[in-house]
Amino acid sequence: MLPQMWTLWATLICLAGGQLASATLCRTYGTIPGIPGIPGQPGSDGRDGENGPKGEQGPPGQGGAERGEMGDPGMPGPPGKVGPAGPPGPPGMPGMVGMPGPMGEPGDYKVTSKSAFSAARSISSYPRREQPVRFDRVLANANGHYESRYGRFTCRLPGTYFFTYHVTSRGNLCLSLKKGRGSSRGDRVVTFCDFVHGSFQVTTGGVVLQMAMNESVWLEPTEKNSLVGLEGSDSIFSGFLIFPEA
Repeated sequence: MLPQMWTLWATLICLAGGQLASATLCRTYGTIPGIPGIPGQPGSDGRDGENGPKGEQGPPGQGGAERGEMGDPGMPGPPGKVGPAGPPGPPGMPGMVGMPGPMGEPGDYKVTSKSAFSAARSISSYPRREQPVRFDRVLANANGHYESRYGRFTCRLPGTYFFTYHVTSRGNLCLSLKKGRGSSRGDRVVTFCDFVHGSFQVTTGGVVLQMAMNESVWLEPTEKNSLVGLEGSDSIFSGFLIFPEA
């Protein structure tokens, strides 16, 4: 029989035969192993242990293949420094023609106020120093304000005038334009000088003057006087009103 069966029978005899039989049999077969017990119920979980020390930093991870979603735009930054000016662009296309503007106010120019003259010198001799140069051949004399006998223009329409001369000389020449009243010597306004030796020259000069009623204008030579009046080389004195006095 198996050892387990003997143990079972010995136990039954001890229980039935009293203490003596129990003592004898139990001592005779006490070293025989018993039957394994039935496994107990699983015990409850134990308490969490204390946190262990921090581990070493791991290697960097591999970047993902996909990007995340774009975030919201941030606040605008401060303005940057002004950069250099760029090159000028190409000209644009011409604009459309605008509407005509309103009519301007009437001007104060008197179209009926005219005063002009032009006279040439046909006298071959030199004019006298500090005497009006006579331009004896009148070419134009609007309103008759130039007096060829005296070589003077006398203002009858006050305003702004332009006077000019174009003369031929055989040497050095200085001419003064003078202004005065009546037969007075007048005041020198300006002097024009040109210098040449041994040949003819053509010289010219002009001035703008404000003229009052009955003021006269004329030309006078200085000591440097070679003014001539020859056919084909005329010397001419002219003047005209630019703006009449308002």
